[in-house]
Amino acid sequence: MLSPSSSSALRAMSLDAIRGFESAARHLSFTAAAEELFITQSAVSKQVKSLEDALGTALFLRGGKGLSLTPEGRQLFEAARASLAQLASAVDRLLAVDRVSVSVTTTPSFAALWLAPKLAKFQQLEPAIDVRVDASEARVNLEREGMDLAVRLSPPLPGGEGPPPLLQEQALLVAAPAVAARIETADGILRTPLLVYYDPATRFSWMSWTAWYERLGLKQSTQQPCLYFSQYEHVLTAAVQGAGIAIGRTPLVLPLLRSGQLKVVLPGQTVEGMGYRIVTSVHGAERPAVQKFRAWLERELAMEAIG
Repeated sequence: MLSPSSSSALRAMSLDAIRGFESAARHLSFTAAAEELFITQSAVSKQVKSLEDALGTALFLRGGKGLSLTPEGRQLFEAARASLAQLASAVDRLLAVDRVSVSVTTTPSFAALWLAPKLAKFQQLEPAIDVRVDASEARVNLEREGMDLAVRLSPPLPGGEGPPPLLQEQALLVAAPAVAARIETADGILRTPLLVYYDPATRFSWMSWTAWYERLGLKQSTQQPCLYFSQYEHVLTAAVQGAGIAIGRTPLVLPLLRSGQLKVVLPGQTVEGMGYRIVTSVHGAERPAVQKFRAWLERELAMEAIG
């Protein structure tokens, strides 16, 4: 139940003001927020000022280096972001009388390399269900963000605890066919540029070239060319273009192997990686559309495991 003070503050806070604040906080710019919302910068500034007056506290620090959020501003931003997402999801469901939507969050690499190419197949099976994909490295709170389900990667549990994953990731070496043809033995890697998923060892030791060199009995040289990428999909794009050798991850690399754009280097050299699991929110678990999408995901992942 709301207290008298919070009720009074909420009455003074309009939805437009909250939307203006959320956009300004996300961009840390009144100008960018105004462009996004198709209003003037002055209007955004007034909206934020109305919230600050209602709450009796500053939400932004305004200085020569631009905007930054105060601790109170960060707190309100998180709440506004989650609330607007939930409200948008509810409005979509109410407006779409004949259609339903399912929201899924997962990593950018899984979304770009595996999920997005397969969504046309799901739409053929379920044409009345729309799918919203949120690609983020952050492990979001499904309930708070209004998401229905998540496809998550988790490391192997000690001693085989817990249920087995739907699919176990495998790491293997890949390159464009012309590049792979030049690498007949492990020593051939020393004469090939390395495509590096930048600083992955902190999370994925099997994605570290240092660990792979130790496994293959090779000695690294500071003279070997390297290309570094912070997004895994960019590693594979460079590999397809013949820029060097990459550490591939199944199932993400499977479409490129099947199409012939990439080829496995040193077959038989594989390392077990993360396990794929699906997590469903409490509110999503009861929805038939979410149940259908989850069942489809499970079938597709199971087929990759068999293949």
